Amino acid sequence: MGFRIAGTRPSGERGIFASTATLAILFTLIAVALKFTTFGDTNRSADDLFYFLVGQRMHEGLLPYVDVWDRKPLGLFLIYYLIAGVSTSVLAYQIVACIFVAATAVVIARIVCEWTGWQGGLFAGLAYLVIAVIFEGAGGNAPDFYNLLIACAAFLIVREMDALAQGTVRWPIWTAMALCGLAITIKQTTLFESIFFGLYVLVTLHRAGRPLIAIARVAATCAAIGALPTLAIAACYWQLGHWREFWHAMVISNLAKAAIGGGGFRLTGILLRLAVLLPLALWGLFGAGADRRTRRFLAGWLIAALVGFLAVPNFFVHYTLPLLVPLCVAAGLVLGRHMLRLAMIVALVLYASLWYHPPSRSWSRASAEAMDKTARLIRQHDPGGGLLAFDAPSYLYALSGKRFLSPLVFPHHLSSAIENDVSHLPTHAAIDAILTQGPGVVVMARDPLIQPVNVYSRERVSAYARANCRLVEVVTLRDAGARVPFEIWGDCLQNLPSTDKGTNGGRG
Repeated sequence: MGFRIAGTRPSGERGIFASTATLAILFTLIAVALKFTTFGDTNRSADDLFYFLVGQRMHEGLLPYVDVWDRKPLGLFLIYYLIAGVSTSVLAYQIVACIFVAATAVVIARIVCEWTGWQGGLFAGLAYLVIAVIFEGAGGNAPDFYNLLIACAAFLIVREMDALAQGTVRWPIWTAMALCGLAITIKQTTLFESIFFGLYVLVTLHRAGRPLIAIARVAATCAAIGALPTLAIAACYWQLGHWREFWHAMVISNLAKAAIGGGGFRLTGILLRLAVLLPLALWGLFGAGADRRTRRFLAGWLIAALVGFLAVPNFFVHYTLPLLVPLCVAAGLVLGRHMLRLAMIVALVLYASLWYHPPSRSWSRASAEAMDKTARLIRQHDPGGGLLAFDAPSYLYALSGKRFLSPLVFPHHLSSAIENDVSHLPTHAAIDAILTQGPGVVVMARDPLIQPVNVYSRERVSAYARANCRLVEVVTLRDAGARVPFEIWGDCLQNLPSTDKGTNGGRG
């Protein structure tokens, strides 16, 4: 590269952690160490376990949005499909998530090394790891996967800045656009960062004096490459005759879902978690001697990530993960050159430790054992009607081997008032259709766990269970650090002919 941050050592100056391979090993070990106590817990995170459940059932012919409904893009389910093809143990996706997060930290380090010394890269990558886990990273959430693609796209553009400044567009730019396109198939909000990267390329070409017609051709090519993965998926659903379900899941449902209360409180918690990283990032962006080109790129990237964050204003902590990539890159400009950089990274790690409270290994083992016990009771007390997990962990379908009675499998989609009629299936009609099939076992939280409650759904399920089933046992499952009692209603409708002939209830 033709420029460096003022006062830093050139990136060619090597150190023990200067090689990519060394960083990859180090960061992977750190990620695994940070998440090790959660490994094997089959009730750790409702979202991740649902994605893994869908990935497993896709191997049995299930089609997302048709046989099981959600609003996440297909790319995320394809990742879990690939993982489930290797192993159906939850360890598989938990380890893969750690590897992806470690790889993202490596790419962050490489970006920073383009502008400063290897120490800045090392500390920026380390910052990403220790901050990501306090935002529920490295566990299998969607940002664990798409952050790597966005970071790689940014790295390729940074490496091509000199060529772009001379008006030359080479293959790394097209590769960056392809990575952005893949990221969009994992989470729609990556569209904003993808648009920024494309605009940065076009504006740089304009500043280089390229003719407008040439810039227009580049713009069209970037847009086509970025849109191709999503268009290919959409075309497949059109060909299969399920365009309506796909469009509703990708667009209409995201616009229809109401905001969840408490957003201001959650946003305050997010800002408190960023209390050390954010000042370092702003210092790196505006006060660390960064030249105009560096500031322009990082500021635009950060703004684009912020727009994506604000586009879904529920402010769950893991929604912050995409912001961490440009923030850690910007912080790396300070961590790579300031004489107190070691003290800064130590302060950041210590502050993060105040927010990070992983469960003990004994807690995770007990959680998995309780889920296994529940699955055994489901199998023992199902006379053939199948399972309805209502306001209960969806991963019980995987552990018990029971089919889905409805495409609405994720707990919130049936039991939350906010999700009422958000899918293409009317929620009350879906509940009625499930109960008409005569579930053989009903598992539900003794007290409503998901708020606000869909009163109609809960009353209908409770009435069915009390009228047609026997309360087999109340089991205590471990959910989000708490012990939650769940009722297992079994032996329902003993004379009902068996309908549980498969495990997916899908396309077979």
